[in-house]
Amino acid sequence: DTVFCFQMTPSISIILPTLNEERGIIETLKKINKLDLDKEVLVVDGLSTDNTIKNAKAYGARIVIEKRKGKGVAMATGVKEAKSNMICFLDGDGTYPPRFIPKMLELVKNCDVVVASRLLRKEGANDCMNTFLHYRFFPFIFKNYLGKFKTSEPITGMRLLRKETWNKLNLKSHDFLIETEMEVKMAKNKMKVIEIPIPCIKRIGRSKWDASWGTLFKIRNYVKINEKYLKDLVVIRYPRV
Repeated sequence: DTVFCFQMTPSISIILPTLNEERGIIETLKKINKLDLDKEVLVVDGLSTDNTIKNAKAYGARIVIEKRKGKGVAMATGVKEAKSNMICFLDGDGTYPPRFIPKMLELVKNCDVVVASRLLRKEGANDCMNTFLHYRFFPFIFKNYLGKFKTSEPITGMRLLRKETWNKLNLKSHDFLIETEMEVKMAKNKMKVIEIPIPCIKRIGRSKWDASWGTLFKIRNYVKINEKYLKDLVVIRYPRV
């Protein structure tokens, strides 16, 4: 007798870019595993030197090693490796609550992209490092003066969209600028975006920069954004007639 084996396609692929998140990845995957979803979990790791990969395997994640540096590269690799047409990006440091993914899946039926924002609710806001600078001041400047951003938190690391939407955005950034490039191109492509409020949670494990250097990094990042996307932002804000 002939035996046919069918491999079911998961309803969603959850992609976690990681680099040395051995503590955060455990708590994040514990929460993801509790979700009643037909899902696959991909950890796209940038050559971690700690136990991130070991811990991710222990909690059932599929590991994809990405030797090239940059969050944007990791996200793009994750999309290519994903088995599902539905994609959810989530950081592996515990700062984003996976319990909101089912709600995001419902919302995406009526839009192009669902974005989780920590600025729509105040729960846990004091736990965020440089909250005002990171999540208030710079996004306010870019949203109100340089560009017509679609969301209240342009640099959120939790988004849900379809593969064809990702492909339509045609993203080029290799690093953390990927999230801001997404915002610019969502606006340029006139995509329908829905935001969902989530709490601001303190990261698990040591940050990759301390508070002072983190502040300087954010300033440098926004200057880079200004240089790279100013033309697009101005065009979006002030379209030609």
